[in-house]
Amino acid sequence: MIDPKDATPESVASPRPLRPWVQAARPAAHPMMFIPLLIGQALALQAHDQFSLAFFLGTALFGILFQVHLLYLNDYADAALDQSNEQYWLSGGSRVLPEGKLQRHDLLAGTTVALLLMLGLSLLLGIAQGRPWMFVGVLAAVALSWAYNLRPLQLSYRGHGEILQGLGCGVLLPLIGFYMQQASLSDFPWATLVPLYLIFHAGNIITALPDYQSDKAGRKNTVPVRRGEHRARKAALLLIVLAIVGVVLVSLQMPPLVLTLIALPSSLILFGIMATGTLRMADVANFSICKRFVNWTSASQAWLLCTWSGALMLSRSL
Repeated sequence: MIDPKDATPESVASPRPLRPWVQAARPAAHPMMFIPLLIGQALALQAHDQFSLAFFLGTALFGILFQVHLLYLNDYADAALDQSNEQYWLSGGSRVLPEGKLQRHDLLAGTTVALLLMLGLSLLLGIAQGRPWMFVGVLAAVALSWAYNLRPLQLSYRGHGEILQGLGCGVLLPLIGFYMQQASLSDFPWATLVPLYLIFHAGNIITALPDYQSDKAGRKNTVPVRRGEHRARKAALLLIVLAIVGVVLVSLQMPPLVLTLIALPSSLILFGIMATGTLRMADVANFSICKRFVNWTSASQAWLLCTWSGALMLSRSL
């Protein structure tokens, strides 16, 4: 405790810098929210041939706030596990707690502020912009994030958190994106949710692979911990293959050349993973090969999502 009379400019605590908060928000992870929201809006454009830039920006703001809320909450919930994780990459938290840049109570305050801003945005949209069900969408998103991270459910530890990620990113966010553009879900193409769910379910498995050792030690029952690394990798590949098939089936109205552009590169990436033995050898003990598997499967997912959303946005001119 510093006596006020002995305080100097150097000894007086200064406000926390912004950089740790940005680090905790993990900007590189935000496409996980933005892309499914964009796909929902692209489906709305395809259905009604109209697109509002204002609602696009409002949807993007919701996505940023939700991602910040989710990631701060994730770091808060995983504090003990992240502290002991010495081999982290891609996942394993933002590292602001192990590095001492923020404290758990800071992240709790931050995630609460993001939650309040989300609720305020949904009320504004409901009252002023005719989007009353957006409030329910926000509550559903928060319920999924709490069920994933916090007790009593805390399914990221108990097991089957990948289902929640599939539901949140692959189902709820596209619905929110569509609703924001159309103020209704009456014309939503429900079959599109099947491949979207599969993509994000697989994504949860893939990002858990590098954390296999620390998750197993911390009794975090991810798919790699429950089923083993090799079986988890095979499951992720199978889910992506099914997602590719699903995207093609729900997009048969597009020209064959466009469907080929969407599906073929993603499929070739998966074939390369199997043909080179990466699928077989990518245990976390072979960390460079594990990273290769994660990078290439993520690239397959990203290509599928980005080209599909782009084709939907341009569907009226195809």
